[in-house]
Amino acid sequence: MILGLILAGGRSSRMGEDKAMLRIGDETLLERTARVLREAGATRVTVSGTREGGIPDLWPDSGPVGGIASAMQVLPDGDWLVVPVDMPRLGPDVIAPLLADRRHAATHWQRHPLPMRLTMNTEARTALDDLMGRPGPACSIAALHARLGASALPLDGLDTRLLVNCNTPDDWREANA
Repeated sequence: MILGLILAGGRSSRMGEDKAMLRIGDETLLERTARVLREAGATRVTVSGTREGGIPDLWPDSGPVGGIASAMQVLPDGDWLVVPVDMPRLGPDVIAPLLADRRHAATHWQRHPLPMRLTMNTEARTALDDLMGRPGPACSIAALHARLGASALPLDGLDTRLLVNCNTPDDWREANA
């Protein structure tokens, strides 16, 4: 089983409205991200955050690591595709190479901590528990990658605009231009 985890627990304060509910055509970003994960091979898609059906953050304001750590409390071990909700250009073709590279416990694109493939197992759970005990900058996706010895795939030929996050209205306008 491949589990898709959509990180949608942030406050969207810089955007001024819930990023997950922004629309691209007839889909919200949340719906679009779930569809992209399924197209990439996820057999189950779950949302991190307080929305209905989501997994609430047990460590509020602890960022993406807090969302992943909260999800690990209720979700099974296996391959996880972890994706932030605010990447409107992300497609299955960008996620597929992450899923294909299983040399290490985690895989991401070089200089882009998310999206990532994460093998959720005892080692990852221990690393996440440890990081949640270190608030602040020490609790980051980069720290999780370092702890797990993540593989960073080279960006050779990948259009990095597909990995852009939208955090502000200006980012959103530019991504949809």
